[in-house]
Amino acid sequence: MLLAASFAYSYGQFSFGVSPGLSFNTAYFGYKVNNKFVPYIGCQYLQVKYSYEENYYSYDWDLNQIVPEKYSSEFSANLIIPNIGLKYFIVQEQKLQAYVSVNLAKPLIHATRIRDGEEDTNFKKNINNISMRAGEFGFGVEYFLDEHFSLGGEFGLRYLNVKQKESYDREIYNPSIGQYQTVTLEEKYTYFVSPTFSKISFNFYF
Repeated sequence: MLLAASFAYSYGQFSFGVSPGLSFNTAYFGYKVNNKFVPYIGCQYLQVKYSYEENYYSYDWDLNQIVPEKYSSEFSANLIIPNIGLKYFIVQEQKLQAYVSVNLAKPLIHATRIRDGEEDTNFKKNINNISMRAGEFGFGVEYFLDEHFSLGGEFGLRYLNVKQKESYDREIYNPSIGQYQTVTLEEKYTYFVSPTFSKISFNFYF
């Protein structure tokens, strides 16, 4: 057991990398078990904020005059995408090494909408009913400038699966009893997106 531990310590390397992109910037932290396998965890983050304010006039029938009015709307959303993945080097030619990579992610979203100073509870409920799954499969190449640093490029396929469930009550007239009855209706939506992606990376091994 002690021999196995010393073997892992001698040949394993921690790794850290960043991948700048147009929409998301990615960072990961992994452990190079040997010269082939690098399991890793990573995270992406996106924040969106929007605000709208309108000043207008309307006629007040109680005052019998035109009065100024104001309407405001605010929206904010935070998207966190933690992921876990594996990089496997399939070709190793001195400083140039090619690999395949796969990861799975669970996007988490938190969003609020405020109108005239009051939070929209229905909007928050709909956001909470959203469930997302995501992942990537890619092929890339790293060029090692030395044993501790490499530049990489990767191309692959990304997928995003979104499910949303909504339920609401509705009054339906029942002529057999001559009364309205309350029933609960449920709606389910499923969205699937699978675009390709490309990115560069800066990788550190220590």
